[in-house]
Amino acid sequence: MRIPSFLRHSPASVAILAALAVVVFAPSAAVAQSQATTGVIRGVASDSGGAPVPAVTITVRNVATNFQRSVQTNESGAFAATLLPLGTYELTARRIGYRPLTRQGLVVRVGATVDLPLVLARQATELSQVTVTAATPVIDVSRVEAATQLSDEVVSGLPNNGRNYLNLTLLTPNVALASGPDGDELSIAGQRGIHNNVSVDGADFNNPFFGEQRGGQRPAFTFNLDAVQEMVVIANGANAEFGRSGGGFVNVITKSGTNTLHGSAHYYGKPGSLASDAEHAGIRNVPDFNQQQFGFTLGGPIVRDKAFFF
Repeated sequence: MRIPSFLRHSPASVAILAALAVVVFAPSAAVAQSQATTGVIRGVASDSGGAPVPAVTITVRNVATNFQRSVQTNESGAFAATLLPLGTYELTARRIGYRPLTRQGLVVRVGATVDLPLVLARQATELSQVTVTAATPVIDVSRVEAATQLSDEVVSGLPNNGRNYLNLTLLTPNVALASGPDGDELSIAGQRGIHNNVSVDGADFNNPFFGEQRGGQRPAFTFNLDAVQEMVVIANGANAEFGRSGGGFVNVITKSGTNTLHGSAHYYGKPGSLASDAEHAGIRNVPDFNQQQFGFTLGGPIVRDKAFFF
């Protein structure tokens, strides 16, 4: 890149060149991101006779944020829309000479791949636009690791004493609590906590000294359980896109705002009257077992279809 002469001796040249470097190199960094916080929709388009249909324009749209991405099928009729933010999508397939095809209710979850075979009818056929609602497969044959997914329905619907999101990992196979240097820690597939890797929205969330999540068992830093969208627990070691750990991997994705202003409020109370007093040798101990936890969430658009807050 040629540097203009007026920048060579300008006091602000360093700052300007740094900003230019961010603009030049930022796109390549975005492409290098893995599926740690995103998902994929892919498939093959064919006609009624089973022949592949190339040059079909595939548009996927997030119904909550109106985020869109368009790709085209190749000579084999295959397409792949990668690095899609989590959420529910609508897919539309269009090509001249064929009737448009729409698929709705495509749920993209973290690190998951949604496979869609598309059969396009010729335009001359007197059929109305076809709409198919897809269902999530019970078994994802595209994954090679043993991953257990905890969706928003599980996170928000199951009772959780203490409202600690990591307690939900105990619902998955090969995960247990073990005694660690700072209290109980997660043991995944029999490994020590220091071999695990906890990630939140693709960022490191570990306490490497004790081998626990950030904050340890007495978390000085945590977040609202109602802000968790979904979790994935990989018990047999992470694949190359995650790295770092030889034990288990816990991937947490938090919620995002949408075009609709929405929120929630919660209160969880546990009165001490539900617990009996401790009595031994004529001595009665009356501990305080009262617990009260409350909070709220709020999300919505900053700039519609472009920027959101939560």
